[in-house]
Amino acid sequence: MTYIMTAWLVSEIIMFTLMTLFVHLYISKSVDLDVRRSLSRQVNSLSNAIIKERNRLSIDEDKIEKQYPDMYIAIISENGEVIWGSVPDGISIDAKKSIAPSKTPSGKISFYYIDRDIKYTMSGNSFVRAYVSEDDILADYIPIRIYCYGGMLLLFVCLTAVMLYALKRFKHSIRMMEMSVEKIGVSQRFDEHIDSKGHYKEIHSLIEANNRMIHRMNEIFEQQEQFSSDVAHELRTPISVIKAQSQSVLHNPDISDDEKKSFEVILKQSQKMQNLITTLLELSRLESGESENMQEYIDLAEIVSAVCEAEQDRLPESKIQFCITNTENSETSGNINLVTIAVTNLISNAVKFSKTGGEISVETGEQGDFVFVKVKDNGIGMTEDEQKKILTRFFKSDSSHNSSGYGLGMPIAYKIAKNHGGTIKVESKLGEGSCFTLCLKKNP
Repeated sequence: MTYIMTAWLVSEIIMFTLMTLFVHLYISKSVDLDVRRSLSRQVNSLSNAIIKERNRLSIDEDKIEKQYPDMYIAIISENGEVIWGSVPDGISIDAKKSIAPSKTPSGKISFYYIDRDIKYTMSGNSFVRAYVSEDDILADYIPIRIYCYGGMLLLFVCLTAVMLYALKRFKHSIRMMEMSVEKIGVSQRFDEHIDSKGHYKEIHSLIEANNRMIHRMNEIFEQQEQFSSDVAHELRTPISVIKAQSQSVLHNPDISDDEKKSFEVILKQSQKMQNLITTLLELSRLESGESENMQEYIDLAEIVSAVCEAEQDRLPESKIQFCITNTENSETSGNINLVTIAVTNLISNAVKFSKTGGEISVETGEQGDFVFVKVKDNGIGMTEDEQKKILTRFFKSDSSHNSSGYGLGMPIAYKIAKNHGGTIKVESKLGEGSCFTLCLKKNP
C-alpha cells in the first residue's frame, strides 16, 4: 500500500511541476504578445497627440501625461537625438526605426519599445518612441499568476485528499479481507465466506475469487474426511475377522511353534490396525461435529493426576517422574471423555519423547478466559518446521523414536481443544525438550 501512495504522490508532484512550468511559459508568452499588441495601439494613439507642422512640433503634453503615466515617451530625430521627452537610464538610442515592438535591456530591467512616424510631417525623418518597463507589465499579471498557482495548489490538495481517502478505504478492505481469511484459516471453518459487500469493484472480484477457492477447499476437505471415515468403517469388519481368526488358531494346541509365532504377529498387527481405525473414526467424528456436545463438570487437576498415575503404571521401566503443579482454579465444563483423551495424548506424547529417568512437569491453572494444562518435557525437542506440522495428521517428528505412534494423537487433541473453544500452543527447541499447552474456554 505504501508503494501505491508513494507512486501516486510522485505522479501528482510531477504533474504539478509540469503544470507550473506550462502556466509560467503560457503567461510569459501571453504577456509578450499582449504587450506588443497593447503597445502598438497606445503608440498609434500617442502619435495623434504629436503633430509636426511647418517644422514646428505641436505636443499635447497634458494629454500625454494623463493617458500614458507609466511610459517613457521621446521624439527622436533622424540623427538619433532626443528632441523631446525622456528615455530610461542606461538605454542607448538607436536611430533605426522599429515598427514592430522590440525589447531592450537596461541593467537588470528590460523595456519594450516601439516607434511611430509623426503625423503631417513635411520634411525630416523624426519619429516618436515609447518605452514601457517589463516589470510594470508583469505586475499587472501577478493576480493571474496567483489565481493559476493557487488553483493548481488547491487541485493538488484535493487530489491528495481524494487519494488518501480512496487508499484508506482500499487498505481497510484489504485488511478486512486479510482478517477474514486468517480467521477462516485458524478456525478451519471453510464453510464460512468473506463478505464482499461495500468494497471497490476490484476488491469485490478478488473477494469473490477467494470465496470460490475457499468453497472448493471446503469440498476437498469434506471429501477427504468422508473418505477417511468410509475407509475406516469398511476396514473394521475385515480387521475384526482377521483378529478373531488369529485368536481362534492360537487357541488350537495342534499348531506348530512357527505357525504360532506367525499368527501372534498377525494378531498384534491386527490389533494395531484396529487401534488406528478407531482413532481415525474418532478424529472423523470430531471434524464432522458428530461427537457428543456434553456440558459436564471438568476439573483438569483431577484428570492430570489420574492420567499421570496411569502412565507411570503403564511404563514403570521408563522411571519418568511427574512434577504436577496446580497453580489456580482449573475448572470448566464440556465433554469429560474427550478432554481426558486430549490430556492423555499430551502426556503420553511427552513420555514417548522423554529420556529414561527424565522429568515431566505438568501445570494446570487459568489465564484470562481460558483454563490450561501445560506439559513440559526434557526430551529430544523439535525444529521450527516440525512445530508447524505437529498438529497435522500422520506427522511424526522423529520416526526412529516414534515407531509405535500413528501421528494422530496431537491432531485429535487439537480438534478436542477447538471443540471446547480453545487451542494448543507448541514451544520447542531441538535437543532441549518441548512444551505443549492445552487451552480450554472457561465457564461463562
